[in-house]
Amino acid sequence: MKVTIDGKEVEAKQGETILECATRNGIYIPHLCTHPALPPFGACRMCIVEVEGMRGYPTSCTTPVEDGMIIRTNTDTLRMLRRNILGLMMLEHPSACLVCERRELCDRYRPKSEKVGSTTGCHTCNNKEVCEVRSLSADLGLAEIIISPKYHYRPVERFEPFIDRDLNLCILCGRCVRICKLHQGKSVIDFVHRSSKTHIGQAFGRNLYEAGCTFCGSCVDVCPTGSLSDKYAKWYGAPDKKTATTCLYCDEACALLVYAVKGKVVSAKGLKEDIPVCVLGRFAIPEFLNSPERLRSPLIRVNKVLRPVPRQDAIARCAELLKDHKGKSFALVCDVTSTLEDRFILKKFTNEVMESPYFFELTPDEKGYEKFENIPDEVTAIITTGAFIPQHIRDRFKVIIALDIFHTDWTKSADVVYPIAVFAEVAGTIVDKNNNFRKLVKACDAPGNSLQEWEIVQDIARILSDGKWKEFSSVGEITKELGLQDVSLNIEKKDVPPPARNLKLRREWFRGHKIEDYVSGLVSVRKFEEHTEIVLDKQVSVTQEIKKENFVVLSKRELVPNTYEFIVYAPAIAEKAKAGQFVIVMVDENSERIPYTLCDWDEKEGTITLVIQEKGLSSRKMIAVRQGEKLAHVVGPLGTPFEIKNYGTVALIGGCYGIGAIRRLARELRNAGNKVICISEARSHYLAYYQDELKKESDMFIQTTVDASLGEKGHGIDALKRLVARGEEINLVVAIGCPFMMMITAEETRDLNLKVLCALNPIMLDGTGMCGACRITVGGEMKFACVDGPFFDAHLVDWDEVRDRREAYSDEEIQAVSATMPVSVDTGHRHYHCSCMMH
Repeated sequence: MKVTIDGKEVEAKQGETILECATRNGIYIPHLCTHPALPPFGACRMCIVEVEGMRGYPTSCTTPVEDGMIIRTNTDTLRMLRRNILGLMMLEHPSACLVCERRELCDRYRPKSEKVGSTTGCHTCNNKEVCEVRSLSADLGLAEIIISPKYHYRPVERFEPFIDRDLNLCILCGRCVRICKLHQGKSVIDFVHRSSKTHIGQAFGRNLYEAGCTFCGSCVDVCPTGSLSDKYAKWYGAPDKKTATTCLYCDEACALLVYAVKGKVVSAKGLKEDIPVCVLGRFAIPEFLNSPERLRSPLIRVNKVLRPVPRQDAIARCAELLKDHKGKSFALVCDVTSTLEDRFILKKFTNEVMESPYFFELTPDEKGYEKFENIPDEVTAIITTGAFIPQHIRDRFKVIIALDIFHTDWTKSADVVYPIAVFAEVAGTIVDKNNNFRKLVKACDAPGNSLQEWEIVQDIARILSDGKWKEFSSVGEITKELGLQDVSLNIEKKDVPPPARNLKLRREWFRGHKIEDYVSGLVSVRKFEEHTEIVLDKQVSVTQEIKKENFVVLSKRELVPNTYEFIVYAPAIAEKAKAGQFVIVMVDENSERIPYTLCDWDEKEGTITLVIQEKGLSSRKMIAVRQGEKLAHVVGPLGTPFEIKNYGTVALIGGCYGIGAIRRLARELRNAGNKVICISEARSHYLAYYQDELKKESDMFIQTTVDASLGEKGHGIDALKRLVARGEEINLVVAIGCPFMMMITAEETRDLNLKVLCALNPIMLDGTGMCGACRITVGGEMKFACVDGPFFDAHLVDWDEVRDRREAYSDEEIQAVSATMPVSVDTGHRHYHCSCMMH
C-alpha cells in the first residue's frame, strides 16, 4: 500500500506504524520513548503527527499506517507542540545548557565533558556527545524554559557494580523499565512512587543484585539521557570506531558490537538489540583488556631478573633455548580461546619444526578453569599461551616460554615472556558450542608490543626451520589455508544465553587468569553472592566532639549538587593566609597533591575554608572524606596574594567554585574602602550558593542564572555589561571560576576599557612550579600560574593555551576514574529509594 508523508508518496508495509514507515523511508520524526529494541509505547508524545481525516495529533509510534494516508510530520504547529512537550520534560532535567545563548561557543571551547559526580549541565554530562535530548532541543530550536526547573537533589547512585544511576537526569521515558521486562521477563527496576516523586528504582530498597539483576546492561543501552551509564565507558565520549565481532569469554560465542576510542576498547554490547548478553560480554571486556597489569614488552631472563628487550631479541632467545629440545622433550599448551588460525600455526610449529607430538588444546570447564598436569615426564621445554600449568610442576622444565597477557607466578619463573594480543585485539575464527565457525574481527589495538600468537611462533619457526617454514603474511592467508569460507557472526541466535539469565553461570577464568582479579565490579558481585557484608569506614558522629588536630575536617556540607564546603583545622595556615592564596592537599599518603583556593579562614579558631567540586579522581577522593576524618597533609598558604588596596569600585564575578573564592576577597576589598559589587553566576537556581554571605560582604549583589530561574538572566559578564551600560564606573573586574567563564569575561570586556584580572587556579596540577603543567603565556611571556599567579591580566592570557592545558591529561584522568567497581557500598541501604522511605 501507499501513503503520502510530507508530500512524498512512499510504500508502506502491512502492520507497521507511521514512525516505522517514515524511518524506513528516510523521513525523520522526533521521538524519545520509542526504541528499535522495544514495542511501541506512546508516552513521550514527541512523535505526534498530523493525519488528514484523523482528529488531534496521533502518536506515530502507535498509529498503524493505512492505505492512502496523508501524513504531515514537520509543520509549524507540530514543532511548536513538540517544543512545549520537550520544555515540560526539561523541568525535571538539568536544562540550562540547552537554552544557553553561548552554547555553541561553550561546545567549541570545552568539547569534552568534565568528570563530575552529579551532572548539572551538558558540559558535565557523560552522555553529551550522544544525548538524544540535546539533539532534539537543537532540532526543535528550544530557546527558553518558561517555568523554573525543579531539581530533585537525588544522590548519584554509584554504589552498584558496572552501572551508575543519576536520577536527576531521568525524564521517565520508561525505556529501561520496559527493556528489563522484555529481556529478563521480570521487573528488576520499575516506576516507584507517584506524581512528582516518581522515579526509577527497585522495590523495597533492594540493590540491583538483590532485585534479580544479571547486569546485562540493556537498560544502559537504551537510556536516552545518561541517567543510566556504564561506569567504565562513561567519560570516554562517543566512540570513533564500532566493530562487530565475537565474544570469547565462553563458547556461547555471542555476537558483540565493540566500541573503541583512539584504538582502546571502551565498551561492548550485544549486536542483536533484542538478545541481551551476559555481564562479562557487556561490562568485563574493556577493564580486562585495558588493565594496567597487562604485559606490554617482551622479557628475557638475565640471571634471576626478567628484563624488557626488543622483539627480535626475544625471538632470538626463544630460538636459542628451543634448538636443543626438539622431539618429545618439547610441548606446547594452548586452549580453545586461541583462534583456529593461531592453533593451526602453533600445532604446525610443534609437529613440523619441533618434531613433537605433544600439542595440547585445553577445553575450559563450565567456570573456565584451566589447569593441566598431564604432561609427559620427558618434556623439558614448554611454550604456554596462558597460566595453565600448576606451580608445583614448574621445576620439571629446563625451558619455559610464556606467551601471556598478565604476569603470574608462571611467567615470573619463565625464561622468556612475550605479551600476546587476545579477544577484541585479534582477528580469526573460533568454534562455538554447537561446532559452528564464528568470525573474530579485530576491534582495537593491543597494548605495547603485544602480538597475536601465530606471529610470535612464526618468527621462532623462521629461525629454527632452516628455511623450510611456509610463511603466512596475514590471518586471512591462514584462514584460506584452513579452507574456512563464509564464516559469520552468531546473528541467528534467538535464545538468551544462560549466563545472561543466571549471573552465577558466568565464566570465572580466562586462560588460567581469574577474571575478577582484573574486573573490579565482579568482586562486588561475588560479595553480593556470598552475602559478604561490605562495611563502610566509621564516621565520627555529628554529636561526638571532634578532636582538633592538624588537618582534621571539622565540618563538611554539600552547598549545591557537586560542590562541597570543607572547614579544616590548620592553625598555622590560617595565621598566615592572605586573600587570593591557595593550599595543596593530600587526602592520604598515596594521593596526588591537589591545589585548592582558600575561600576563607579564621585566625582565632585556626580553621581554613575550602570550596571543592568533584571533577576527577583526586577531588572524588577528597569529597569522600567525612567530617571528623584527618587529611594526610595540607601545605600553604601558597601563591602570590591579591593586592588589597583602594581601587575604587571593584566588580567580583564568581562562578562554580569561584563563588566561594570571592567571599574573603570581597570582605577585604570592602574593608580597604572599595565599593564592592559581587556578581554570582550559576546555570540555574539550584546551583547558586553563598547568596546571604556575599550580600553581607558587598555593597551590591547580583545573582545571574543562565536559564533565568533566579535573578538576572545570563552569565556574570552579562550583568557586568548591563552595569556599564547604566553608567556604573568600575575600576577593576576580578573573575574567578571555570576557564570558559573567565575567557568570555576577558573577550567581552576588551572594548569596555576595563581592567580585568582572572585566577588561573583551574590549570594548576602540582602547585609548586615543578611540574610545569600550569605553564602559560601571558602577554607573550611564559608564566607559571602557581608561582607567578594565580591572578593575571585576563586580556593578556592566551585562552586557547589555557584550554589545551586543561585537556593535557584528559586521557589519563579518564583512565583513572574508569573502573566497574562501586564507589561506595552501604549494606544498610540508606542510599536506596525505598518505596517506604521518602528522601
